[in-house]
Amino acid sequence: MRNTKRPLNYEQALSRTADLCSRSEQCTPDLRKKMAAWGVTACDADKVIHKLEELNFVDDFRFARAYAHDKLEYSGWGRNKIIQGLWAKRLPRQAIEQSMSEIEDDRYMEVARKVIYAKIRQSKEGIATFEARAKIFRFAMQRGFETAIASEIIKEYVRDLEDEEAEEYTEEEA
Repeated sequence: MRNTKRPLNYEQALSRTADLCSRSEQCTPDLRKKMAAWGVTACDADKVIHKLEELNFVDDFRFARAYAHDKLEYSGWGRNKIIQGLWAKRLPRQAIEQSMSEIEDDRYMEVARKVIYAKIRQSKEGIATFEARAKIFRFAMQRGFETAIASEIIKEYVRDLEDEEAEEYTEEEA
């Protein structure tokens, strides 16, 4: 079956994209893809994007900040995976770098710790063996956390576990 819909003109495209941007944060590459699918010419798409930027409906820097914040807070992603997602959206390097610089280190470590600890508790074997630790480490890498951070958190968990066991042992002696 053929698609017999007529392409959108400038006014229709502007109206539809403005409505889209008013409901959720959008980036210009995604809007260009959507307009191309709607049959909007490249020239009209450029005009629409320019008008939306003028009216402050779309801002790639704002989108990158919101994307980074949401992926960290709600999806538990690390910096590497967030950067990869922003690159996939074809955002400018400056927007990506700015969004990464705005992530607070304390909050980032808190989220990383929460995600990795949850995976350890979910694991059947915990972190008792080298293979189990390697599995947790790979999980942290897939989530986009840096090698040093993942390693530090796993070691911290092991130390805390050993401290708890030592406390239990001394309580039993007393």
